[in-house]
Amino acid sequence: MKKHIKNIITAALLLTGLYSCKKEEYINSFSTFVDVYFDADQTALRNNGEGVFIAARYNGAPIEWNINTKKIKVIAGEGKFEFYDTRTGKVVAEKVIDVKTGSKERHTLFQPTMDAPVSFINPGEQDSESAAPAGYIKLKVANYAKDLIPFEHTDIKVSVSYFDADWNEVVTEIGVIKDVKNAIDKADYQLLPDGRPDPLPEVGYNYVFEFVNSDTGESLRNYGGTNYSNTAFTPGGLNPLPLKNVFTLYIVSRATWGEAPPFIKKGETFYEIATNVLFVN
Repeated sequence: MKKHIKNIITAALLLTGLYSCKKEEYINSFSTFVDVYFDADQTALRNNGEGVFIAARYNGAPIEWNINTKKIKVIAGEGKFEFYDTRTGKVVAEKVIDVKTGSKERHTLFQPTMDAPVSFINPGEQDSESAAPAGYIKLKVANYAKDLIPFEHTDIKVSVSYFDADWNEVVTEIGVIKDVKNAIDKADYQLLPDGRPDPLPEVGYNYVFEFVNSDTGESLRNYGGTNYSNTAFTPGGLNPLPLKNVFTLYIVSRATWGEAPPFIKKGETFYEIATNVLFVN
């Protein structure tokens, strides 16, 4: 009799355990997942010409992060996002977020050079900036390429370049950005004529930068001995397209594929000065 009662109790406990497991599985199967977006395009760990060296962890464990769509999928609730250098495992940025169901969390990371810290910036930083007057553009530029531009004070000569109907290149200087600062938070907007060709070429037009010593008027030279210039940006190729013609840009040095007259030689390596668009409105 005692043995029979014991068997009944054991069976009851087993059923309770199975029910609890099924109940827990039922609850988990209805967990709410939320997409959180982290944009690392403006980090040197992501955008360096050699590879993607940044990855993510969530609450201490590696998590899938689509670097192109920016998406990380997590369960709703508070969690810690960590971003680390895949070459060393070192955490370069972290953020605790209480992810809400139905929210659209979007965050932007910024790191102009490999030796700079990674920070979170407001992607709508210049949304409240007033539009440029008709026929003008507003440019804010920061110089993170001091290793290639050795001037104590630097001006940027800005030109518009395009090809006419006969495929002749036309280059027209539109103005100068004076005394370029070495950090985004130190730079100011400067107003220049937009130089927009009329009629507008089918293939669009580019803004071109040349770098000038503010104190002497001397231009930065390339390996071939002529004035160094780079294509800064193409308005028609930006996403989103500029409506207010307000731009925040930063310049960095970047190793190139090899020896060529238009590049800059430093030591045994050849470089270019790359211009990145941080904000556009």
